[in-house]
Amino acid sequence: MKQNYIVYTGSYAAAEEAGIHGYRLTRGEGGEPRLTEAFAAAGVSNPSYLAVSSDGRILYSVMEDMTYEGRTGGGVAAFRIHGDSLTLLNTRGTEGTLPCHLLPDEKRGFLYAANYMSGSVSMFRLNADGSIGELCDLKQHSGHGPNKERQEGPHVHYAGYSADEAGLWCVDLGIDRIKYYRIDEENGKLEPDEKRDIVFPGGTGPRHFVLNGEKRELMYVVSELSSEVFVIQCSGGENRILQRVSTLPEQAENSTCAAIHLSGDGRFLCASNRGHDSIAVFAVDAGTGLLTFIGRTGTRGKTPRDFCLCGDVILSANQDSDTITMFRFDEENGKIDDMDEEIRCGSPVCLIGAEER
Repeated sequence: MKQNYIVYTGSYAAAEEAGIHGYRLTRGEGGEPRLTEAFAAAGVSNPSYLAVSSDGRILYSVMEDMTYEGRTGGGVAAFRIHGDSLTLLNTRGTEGTLPCHLLPDEKRGFLYAANYMSGSVSMFRLNADGSIGELCDLKQHSGHGPNKERQEGPHVHYAGYSADEAGLWCVDLGIDRIKYYRIDEENGKLEPDEKRDIVFPGGTGPRHFVLNGEKRELMYVVSELSSEVFVIQCSGGENRILQRVSTLPEQAENSTCAAIHLSGDGRFLCASNRGHDSIAVFAVDAGTGLLTFIGRTGTRGKTPRDFCLCGDVILSANQDSDTITMFRFDEENGKIDDMDEEIRCGSPVCLIGAEER
């Protein structure tokens, strides 16, 4: 860990409670990593997913609720970052229920939000000061999957850029599909292109994805319900599943996947298991981009909803034990070693590590 980091944590909390925390990750005596709380902020309910602007000045948050100002739907919020404090700029309703992920598009001046319960994607304009403007588009998904308990309808869990950043891939756990939308910058719309949709085996429940840093036509998708990572080639209008690997040992039961992240150099991929309460690590082949399993490490906490890689440190957000645990990550071989360090934090479900400027 060559840099110091600010780590932002989102959680489930009432608006009057401190649902967003900021921690400073630094080196202590002897060079050991140290995590200390820098600030806590209230003002919005259930800020369960966060994103930081590229210049580090604005923090965006979902408000994972069923209602917003008396209307059906959750919300999104923008905060100005002032060193060790946050100032709420504004909030907007998503017109979709339980928003669980958001993506700021500063280049084009938009913000996208994935609404889990209603199965929709919201698109907002961004104002010059970073605050959130009007809702300019809302795309509703339809359909269902074979899992009657979890896939009774569409459940959009994530929105991320395509390899050329001209479109959005919107991951729908409920219909086993990643839907593609071209971003119409001029009109502020999302234009569907079903030919570029990615279809998954029934009941796998895709949740999040990351793109290979060098071979951006390769997508790594974590499937919540089947606890797998899919390697998908998504270039030239053709999408093919190249590999699928389990994140769990054969005997494991009652576990679902949550987060997926690449190491800073792209050589390793990690995914978290809720129930098994572990992080699985894979080596990424430099030539093919395919994965080779390295090992798993227990998170010392229940339900690792998210984790973040900060150089040679991994932090795990353990939702159901109210802890953030710290581990050493070997950037040469991908192995994780326990540091026996943790801090208390109420229901942490999102971790965003940003290098301190």
